[in-house]
Amino acid sequence: MKRGRCETPLNDEKLLRWRTDFHKALSNPIRLQIVESLLKGERCQCEIFPEIGLSQSSVSAYLSQLVRADILNVRRDGTRKLYSIATSRIFRVLASMHDLATETLA
Repeated sequence: MKRGRCETPLNDEKLLRWRTDFHKALSNPIRLQIVESLLKGERCQCEIFPEIGLSQSSVSAYLSQLVRADILNVRRDGTRKLYSIATSRIFRVLASMHDLATETLA
């Protein structure tokens, strides 16, 4: 079986921990929905929580988890916190996940 593009040994503890945290962050449907809502571009938390349909504090906790997992960036603009996708590679990861799910469920 081909191992893909991983160049660091799979037993590297730091790499495994990062990959696990990354996948855990995307394993929650709400967090995945938040990330997908940010594919359109940077948004304020105040724009995200009404769309998701949860309280601001719940969405804030989800956003914090996504920032810790290096999936999102956050920056301050006055009193507002603006969130964006951390790297364009996230777009490819999400597209691959979508394609795999579509193929598997077909």
